[in-house]
Amino acid sequence: MVRTKGHTYEDEIKRLLQLKNLLPDDLENNDAGFIHKEKSFYVEVKNETAPDYGAKKITWNKTNGWHWNSKDKISDKFDEIKILEQINKFNPKKHSIVDIEITEEDKQSDRRQFEKSIPLADDASYIYEYYALKQCYYIQIQGKGFYYLKQDIANLGVPRFTPKINFIRLRAKTHGSVPVYNYSFRAVIQARRNSFATSEFDLEEIVGKFPLIK
Repeated sequence: MVRTKGHTYEDEIKRLLQLKNLLPDDLENNDAGFIHKEKSFYVEVKNETAPDYGAKKITWNKTNGWHWNSKDKISDKFDEIKILEQINKFNPKKHSIVDIEITEEDKQSDRRQFEKSIPLADDASYIYEYYALKQCYYIQIQGKGFYYLKQDIANLGVPRFTPKINFIRLRAKTHGSVPVYNYSFRAVIQARRNSFATSEFDLEEIVGKFPLIK
């Protein structure tokens, strides 16, 4: 897997929590987590440049056309605003031919035709529900601090993450430069970084104090 600035920041947050003997042994596929009063809680971690908060995978076949890779509360919410119906009508090379036959030109064509920005009502509940499905109720954002998402489930007294939502972005995400077919189609929620106040709590203790985790 290609290492990104996001991965580096996740590693740094986990290292800080581990130094305080707070990092759970099992993160249940979340970025990070902490132990509070002998219970494990999970944390989404975003570096300072990350605009995406949650992603839902979309796939395609000749029989069903574009459809969700799996159905859940997030796909149901996206269905309310007809995300799938707004995808450009084309047959992607990905999923329609054998992966090893996909060329760089095919990949770039898929990306151009799929990518689109869809206006979304200013509703952070999309973000809250997405992470709640992962049992993740907290988020750490580089340079902004530590917040709760759907619920302050550990009663830490931290502020809620209340961003202004930009739009739903349809994107073909590359998961590495090789092999060329290593990409997938997704709907991602994008929020404005400057739309929410800096928290007075911060796992890094740079913009705020460490949360009352014990």
